[in-house]
Amino acid sequence: MRRSVGNSMRRSTAPPDAEVINNFPGLYPTEDWRVYYWEVTEQGDLMDRRVTIQLPKGYADVCREVEIGQPGCIYRVRRWGLACYPSLLERMGFNPTPLLTHDRERFPGGDDQEILHVLIQVTHFDLPGYFIIASQQHPLLLFDPEGVLKGSYTRWRTYMGALAWLVSGGVVNANFELLRTTNRRLYFEAIGYLLNALRQRGAEG
Repeated sequence: MRRSVGNSMRRSTAPPDAEVINNFPGLYPTEDWRVYYWEVTEQGDLMDRRVTIQLPKGYADVCREVEIGQPGCIYRVRRWGLACYPSLLERMGFNPTPLLTHDRERFPGGDDQEILHVLIQVTHFDLPGYFIIASQQHPLLLFDPEGVLKGSYTRWRTYMGALAWLVSGGVVNANFELLRTTNRRLYFEAIGYLLNALRQRGAEG
């Protein structure tokens, strides 16, 4: 499953019913990690999701245990999914060379450019979902094969942030975490308003 990384608000390319995510299936030994996260659907509904991602075997050994609120080996979360730290691959001795195609049309910068591409593809995963959020109220959690929490991300969009982006057509791009923590009543009133606006727009076609 190859995809362009860069636009934080692009749609995920993962099939909605995908259960295991690996961008280079069968090309190197892997270990199964579990991701628990929240999705905002196209209709504005909030849904809890879970999926397995396959990281290179040995990644768990270089990723320390964390508590909720600590990112651990998670580099970032975006609308499309999850990115783990590529830098940990070097620490565990991962060799990207066997995955190189030496395709100069795709990688005019040569092998160095393709190696960077491979390291990103190995650690960045599109997850099933229309708009993935990660906040203090709805954290994304990453567990290693032994069930140990190795990543927790709370600094992406809140539920309200996702709704505001969808209703505004991408004009409003903020997380609203400060509003949620300082004025919860207003925060939830705003969610109700945004949900009504989104669903009314859907009903009108």
